Order: sequence, then structure tokens, then C-alpha cells
Amino acid sequence: MHVSSYPRVLAMLGLLACCAGSAQAVEFDEKIKAPMVKEVAALRTQAQSYVEKFAEVQADPAAIFRDRALAAERFDLSWQIQRAIDVRRPLGDLSAIGLEPWKDGSYRIDFNAWPQWERPDEKFGFLLAGPDWQSLGEVLISRGFREADVATLKKYLATHDFQRDARRESLPLTLSFTKIVKKYDKIKRPVDDAVVLSYIYQRAKLNAERGREWAEGILNSLDAQRSRILLAVIDESQSIGIWAPSDQRAGIDEQLRLMRLPDFEQLATADAFGDAP
Repeated sequence: MHVSSYPRVLAMLGLLACCAGSAQAVEFDEKIKAPMVKEVAALRTQAQSYVEKFAEVQADPAAIFRDRALAAERFDLSWQIQRAIDVRRPLGDLSAIGLEPWKDGSYRIDFNAWPQWERPDEKFGFLLAGPDWQSLGEVLISRGFREADVATLKKYLATHDFQRDARRESLPLTLSFTKIVKKYDKIKRPVDDAVVLSYIYQRAKLNAERGREWAEGILNSLDAQRSRILLAVIDESQSIGIWAPSDQRAGIDEQLRLMRLPDFEQLATADAFGDAP
């Protein structure tokens, strides 16, 4: 069973591991606000619209991986749903968009039935993170891969570590946000929760887009036939997600505590470049 970590963004607030940026330095932008749930009915309408858009392109699975706008819409909707779950805001019946109420205010998603909510990098990562290449290669070859295609896939994964690259590319965003925290501290003003959430949102959204590009790159490294085979094999695995409430207050406090460490910038830089203890 694959339990996706995507809807648990806010549970990860205290981690030092930074999310991805682009090759061009991306710094924190105070003008970009994290989306907030204003009306549950409006959120349901937006989610239903997204599900319908996804259905329109679902006939071509590879196209879904390449649709940047659709991925961004999924991220923003998922963020709002997670935010509502965290603050225990009643969302009502969301079964029409694939979310089934579970325990403790959580929602369960069957990604096989509702692939609209699964992130491409998590979809690939589940199968390709530290795979048994002997077994996986045999499965792929039995479906139509050639030995050279398996070698191509292995090479791409060996030379494209997007988690490592993510830490490095997002470092400017993290360090620039640290300056914002210092600015507030200097004038003895509390850092508003919304500002911290805006940072987490920007960082996580960059990570999600880099993850999509990494997954798209996997498909681009193969020809169309082998891409379809790989997607078919991945789709056959059971994939379940749980969107659970997280302790947002504790996460925000821990994030600020870390950023106020005297040597935070050095620690963050060392973590980004693999020199952290």
C-alpha cells in the first residue's frame, strides 16, 4: 500500500530538508500568499472542476505528467483541503471528488480510482525508489522493454536525484525567508503565522513542480511505447493516500525555532550540499 506524503505538507513544517526551486535562484516573496479556504462550497466546486479537467486528458497518461497548469491546480486545491483538515473545518461529503471520511478527521483516497490527486513524482518514486532491478527489469522486459531501455531508465535515475537537487535549488528561498524572520525579530514584531505558511507554501509548490519535471523526464528518456509500458506497470500497484490532520501550531513554532538558531544559515547550506552531519 502506498501512503502518499503529499497531503501531509503541513506535518513537515519543522524539517530542514528544503524543497526545490528552479535553476534560477528563487527567493521568498512576501506578496505570494498561501491559498486559504474561504467557502467550503466554493472549494468543492473548484475541486469538481479540476476533476473534470483531469478526466479530459486522462486518455493520454503521459500528457498528464506534462501538464504544468493542471499540476499547479492540483497542488493549490490539495493545499486548501489539507489546511481545512488541519483546522478541523467541516468539509462535508467529498466522496464526489474521491475523498472518503476516515478516522480522526482524516480522509482516505484510493489513487487507483482517483489518480487526479496523486503527485507524479510520488507515483514513480513508490516503484522506482531503490527498486530490485533484477525483478523490475524482468517485469518490464516481459511487457515489451528491451535491455537497452532498462539501462536507460537506470541511468536516468542514477543521474537525476531531484531530492538532492531540490535542497540546493531551494536554498535561496530558505535563506531569504530567514532574513524576513530576522527583520521581524529586529523590530520586535511576531512573525505572523500567515507569513510562515506563505514560505512553506512557496517552498512546497516549487518542490512539487520539480518533482513533476523529474517524472516527466523519466518518460522523456524513453520512447512512447516504453513510456506507456512503464505507466501501465505503475498503475497496477495499489496506491492509497491518507490526508490526516497535522499539528500546524507546533510545526510553525519549530520552523521559526530552527531559523532563529545562530548557525542556521550554515546548517541549511551544509544540508543542501550534503555536508550536514
